[in-house]
Amino acid sequence: MWVLIFVLGVAGLYNTEAMQSFSKHSNHNPEYRFVRAVPCETGLKSSGYSVAPTGRLFLKQVNKDGSVGVVCSE
Repeated sequence: MWVLIFVLGVAGLYNTEAMQSFSKHSNHNPEYRFVRAVPCETGLKSSGYSVAPTGRLFLKQVNKDGSVGVVCSE
């Protein structure tokens, strides 16, 4: 039962406007790294598109060269 709720929640989140914009601006690399939680707003930044529904960013998509780079910079 909990698995079904989780799957439906993830599917619902994927269809939000923020996730559609992330997909458009993403480098399509499926690798992510945990980063130190930093205050951040959802949106396009110079460091990439950030999805931060809680106001803090915890995961950063890895660049194609394997680096993580700057997190949530304007």
